[in-house]
Amino acid sequence: MQNSLNILRRTEELPRPAAGSLRAPSRCYAGFKKASQGISLLEMSLAVLVLSIIAAVAIPNLAANDPVKLDIAAKEIAAAIRFAQSEARRTKSLYGIDTDATNERVRVYRLPGLLPVYDVYHPVDKKLYDINLKTHPFAAGVDLVSANFSFSGGLSSSTYLGFNSEGYPKYSAPSGNDAMLTGGTIILGYGGEQRIINISPMTGRVTVQ
Repeated sequence: MQNSLNILRRTEELPRPAAGSLRAPSRCYAGFKKASQGISLLEMSLAVLVLSIIAAVAIPNLAANDPVKLDIAAKEIAAAIRFAQSEARRTKSLYGIDTDATNERVRVYRLPGLLPVYDVYHPVDKKLYDINLKTHPFAAGVDLVSANFSFSGGLSSSTYLGFNSEGYPKYSAPSGNDAMLTGGTIILGYGGEQRIINISPMTGRVTVQ
């Protein structure tokens, strides 16, 4: 009995936790919850910086990559020729391209009469179909070296290439007589390199080399 009383007294003498000390776990949980709510502004800034560096390395520098600029210009001009041909077939009317080497420009036109009308719109961006190599965002500086279209009857042009209602490449003379294409080339240059766009007689097939 005496031993039991001694154990009881010792238990009562043990120090009790201070008031409010039992709330410590809740403060730890609150700090953990706050940390798990999101990243800091510094972490976000570092992530943006890393992504910017990766983008700068991964995306090609078109200003210094001559072949890429040439390829873009050649593909766009080839697409303009194909579009003029397809529109001539679709509408059963005369369409063509106007190559202006002096102003580094290629435009798609329709020919309702004797004079070309430049109101043809690009099928994607819905803007006038006008390729200006001086201001092109990805091909600026590419040189439209020359355009040469030869036609039956000894006719030639460095500007106009048309397509009749069946899509055949031709030249519409002011007299009203059509001269069929016998050979056509457009030469582009940049940084010592060239791309040649060929237009085949009769079919009007466009290739780039």
